Parts: sequence; structure tokens; C-alpha cells
Amino acid sequence: MTALQRRQMFPGRSDGIINRFAFRPNAARGNWILVEIASWKGHDKEMRLLISFLFLLTFGSAASAGWDLNDVSYLMPLPADIQDNNLLKIDTSGKGGPLLPEHLVNKIPVLSFQQDRAESNRLMRALAVRIDPCFPLPTPQSCQAQIRLVWQPLELSPRGQVQTIDAALHSFYVLTEGEFKSLLGDLQEWKKKNPVNTRGLPLQVHPAWREGADSPSLVEFLSVIKKYIGQANLTRITAMVLRGNADMWAFAGFEVRENSVVMFPVARLGDRLSQAFVNLAVPADHFAGGGISPQPKGADTLNKITAESILVETGEEETVISEAQAAYRAENPHRFTPESMDCVSCHVARPALQWVLNKRPELKVDQIWNDEVYRNAKYDLDNVSPQFWSTQNIRAFGYFGKDIAISQRVINESAEVADLVRAFVSVK
Repeated sequence: MTALQRRQMFPGRSDGIINRFAFRPNAARGNWILVEIASWKGHDKEMRLLISFLFLLTFGSAASAGWDLNDVSYLMPLPADIQDNNLLKIDTSGKGGPLLPEHLVNKIPVLSFQQDRAESNRLMRALAVRIDPCFPLPTPQSCQAQIRLVWQPLELSPRGQVQTIDAALHSFYVLTEGEFKSLLGDLQEWKKKNPVNTRGLPLQVHPAWREGADSPSLVEFLSVIKKYIGQANLTRITAMVLRGNADMWAFAGFEVRENSVVMFPVARLGDRLSQAFVNLAVPADHFAGGGISPQPKGADTLNKITAESILVETGEEETVISEAQAAYRAENPHRFTPESMDCVSCHVARPALQWVLNKRPELKVDQIWNDEVYRNAKYDLDNVSPQFWSTQNIRAFGYFGKDIAISQRVINESAEVADLVRAFVSVK
């Protein structure tokens, strides 16, 4: 890549900045691949453009395919049978061992007192899968290719129907560049074998699985995924546990090290290792009796609305407008990464914003903060979750009882990931 080509690709950026990235020739294809990315603080948007451009160069001969929201974030159907189903279990064999070793799960607080640990482990199922060529670890400039799974324990409702407990584990598996390229190839083959239209669809249960958890297409998909994940490349587990009268949620993260787990600090909370959210509101159309603890400090916080929303239902215009901005920013992947936003603020952003839109429409926060709203015209960013407005539905990606639950943040992140994956595969 010549200096002139770099300037044409990134107008307005000095050649010195672009030269902070190291390239070497790829003799097999006669183009260039990225070897090392130096720190480029303050230029994250340009960084993502550069990554996309490099993927185009490196993987330019990949077959063309349409990748949309449901092609990078996969939501499983709930099974009809609580035990005999095709969904992945924590002891399912994968790369180098079980997908989520039980001895590691047992070092994390039990997800809910509605089940003992043995029952919770036995009924835990992977209900969502996400692929990502560039998760921002250790930094947005030096990122990881990953597959991530969302696990929830299943239970039977009073009517005997399968539903979920409102708690989850999130497991992270790091892939090499070659493994991620191979994964995309396998998923392309799966897409060809199971042709369904995903273009222009909002994020939902994948349309290939209309037959439910017994769908042969689902079995084939999970066979692809488990080739690339397991104990050998499991690096992190995050947890959302349910406490109280199903009105308290606690969050924590655990790095997998030397066959054990070590807690790591919550973003924006200094050295604090966990965070909680309490909402006693009945009905769940407001916030009452708790809030975020510990509360993040400084800008972009939601501390007032989520503690006692009745106190800001009238007056307090400046507070409500400011916290609405914080919610929009929390949902926008261009503003915060998963590594720079605390757990609870990320999870409660949409319910808090819906409360403002429903209870304080005269403030017109959607117009005031129009520039903070994430947009991507290539995808349908509508949220089809039946209870996305509920102030007690703070699920990110999975199920809230029997209903699908998808946060706006996950939808927006999926659009960003789809852009990067399209860059991987769309140019011949």
C-alpha cells in the first residue's frame, strides 16, 4: 500500500498516523495484511474503517454472501422439552473439552435460588450465539475475534411450558484470524444448505429454525459452532444472577486463568468487582425501591431515573434530559464499548429511555439527542421484543420468561459486526 493509496483511503489523516500501523505483503495473494496495530487513541471510528479495509484486502477472494443481523447474532428457539432437546449444554464436548466446564461454573455464585446448583447446571442451555471479528480486548485498536454464548437455566411454568429463569452466563471464546476465517466459510456453507432470507429482517429467532429446537438446521448450525469453542479457548465468563423476590440482579465478570476464574473490575467503578440493580416496581412501568449500586460517577449516568422514577416524573427537566442522553449513548457502539460502560447502565439503558419517552414526552428527548441515536441504514434496527419497555426486563440477548428479550445495544452492536463481516466476505 503506497502513501498515496493510504491518503486516498483515509483523507484528512496524516501519512504519519497511518504509518503507525505495520503491514507486510501476503505473497499468496499479492496484497497486504495487518501485522501489528499500534495505539491510536481518539480515532476509534477511523480505526474501524481501517480494520474493515484491511479485511477487504486480506479476504478479498472470499465468496460473496449477504450477512445481516441474524447472520452474526443467533437466537435459539425455546425447546418444547425441558431436558431432551438439541440445544448446547455446559458439558457438551467442544474444542479441548466441555463448552463450559462445570468446575468453573461452580466457582461462580449460583444463578438463582429458584434452583439448586446441580439443577441449574443440568438445565442450563445456550440460547444465543454471537460471532465477532473485533471484540475490543485488550483495546479497540488491538481486538479479538470471538464467539460468545449466552446461557440461561430452563424451568417449567405453572402451566408446564418451558421458560427461562431471568439470569444468565455469558462465555467468551477467542479465535485466531485463521479460525475466524474458517468459521465464516463453514457458516456460508450452512447458509447455502439452509437458504432462508435474512436480509432486512430485525434481530429475532433465526428464521431457519421455524420448526423449533428440533430443526435439523439448528443441529447443523450448532455442530459448526462447537467445532470452534470449548475449554481450550474459553477466556472469560460474565454472570447476571437473580436475587431477592426476582427484583434484584447482580453482575460480575471472571477471567479464566489456569483452569480457575479470577474476578475483574467493573468498568467505571474503579476496583469494584461487582454491581447490582434493584427495582421493586409493580407494575414494571417505572423504577422504585433501589437503583444501581454502586453508582458510576461523572457523565453518562442513569442513577436518578432508575432509583425512584416518581421523583423525576414532574420537574427535574435537566436531570431527565441528561439521563436520556446517557441512555442513547450507552446504546451506541460508537460512544462506548463493552469494556468502557458499567454492566447495569448498559442493561437498563433501554427501559430507562422508554420510561422517559412514555412518561415525559413533552421533553422530546428523541429530538434533542438525535445525534446520539445509533443509526445504520443497511439494517432493520427495530426491537421486536414483546416486553422491551418493562423496567424489570434488563436482559441483553436471550429470553425473559417465554418471551424473546433483545436489548437495543445488542441490535446496534450486531449491525456493527455485520458491517465488519461483510467486509470479510463480500469482495471477490
